[in-house]
Amino acid sequence: MGEVRWGPPAGALRFGLREPSGELEAGGTVALELLVRNQGGAPVRVFGFQQSYPRTLRVSPPKAHRPWIRVSFGDVNVLHGPDAFTTLGPGEEASTFLDLSFAFDRRGAGRWPVAFAYDAVRAGGRVVPWSAPSGEAPRTEIVELIVTAPRALAVAGIDAAAEAELDAALLGNAPDLIARLRRYGDGGVAFAARRVARVLGPGAESTVGWRAFDALARLGDGAEEALADARTGMPHADAALRYADEWLKHRRGAEPSAAHLPFVTRLDALIRQPDQRGNFLLSWTSVDSPIHGWKRVQILGNGERTVASRAPGDVTSHTRRAVLGAVRMRALLESLRACAVWLLRPLRERALPDEPRPELEVQLALGVPFSRTVRLWNGEWRLGPSAPLADLLDQLGEEATPSVPPSMPPRG
Repeated sequence: MGEVRWGPPAGALRFGLREPSGELEAGGTVALELLVRNQGGAPVRVFGFQQSYPRTLRVSPPKAHRPWIRVSFGDVNVLHGPDAFTTLGPGEEASTFLDLSFAFDRRGAGRWPVAFAYDAVRAGGRVVPWSAPSGEAPRTEIVELIVTAPRALAVAGIDAAAEAELDAALLGNAPDLIARLRRYGDGGVAFAARRVARVLGPGAESTVGWRAFDALARLGDGAEEALADARTGMPHADAALRYADEWLKHRRGAEPSAAHLPFVTRLDALIRQPDQRGNFLLSWTSVDSPIHGWKRVQILGNGERTVASRAPGDVTSHTRRAVLGAVRMRALLESLRACAVWLLRPLRERALPDEPRPELEVQLALGVPFSRTVRLWNGEWRLGPSAPLADLLDQLGEEATPSVPPSMPPRG
């Protein structure tokens, strides 16, 4: 274990970062231990060290007046309850780990000076959290991180410039993306597998991740091995990489797991046999908020479609009904099958500001094994493998309610 780089005392508390024991790898796990010590004579309540309480990190790049990376807790605009705080008695210490893996995946290789600054947070009720007497955020001493390029990419000749070029191709959905990746052989497959981890990020980061997700499925041989290697080196992104592995196996025709087999078998039967659709029910709630309004599409096995909607600010809802023909009903069921609705699950922990969270409920027959309820963030619906299904369901809602705006601006 490395030395703890303690910052200057700030009233009762002092904060420190433990230096890493060696070099770190961009895209791998970059976690720094943060410590706090109560040097005062009375107990204090400090935020961010309670392992069971969710928190976010803010990572700010170097600036002219501060030539080091500033890490802090990004929860300063929220009222926190008593369970968010750790009480430190005189002479006591607490520690936690700051997972900076995604931040340094984007920043890449180099020597990076990093320090943690403790911004005061607010509390609800009668909780009085500690704050620095000077009003300035106390910080640790600077720790220098040595971050190397991922070995899987360096061996293939993918340097920082090549990574930036491929990232731009992913973000722009370049028509020759697959050809560019194949120029690097196994390295191109490894690059796509590692970039899948970014589906866990916000905004453009998530877009890069989902484009890499699709590219990986199109690259063919070596994709599953690359995902396995990425999971070993990027445990912080295991949720995204494990999901990609499951969906890749589905796309290549693997049998569903025992847990999903009854659902998939029943769905296949409903596609082939229209007379078995008596208990089929699909409900799609694309938006449900004061900002975006409310809209729900319900479809029964006989093709009966009901669309209920309420515009933002309205107190009354409007309902329209229609019937889907046999061809469109089959297309809907095939879309459920193609997007592997039984595999869909949310990957991001948090939403973007004002981001809707559409909900899909599917009942194929009576009983829990034949039902699924899926709630994804809007960006996950629109960028992931569920995108064609979400577009189809929105289309079915728009046909019946043309006066109500869609849940998302039309694609350019």
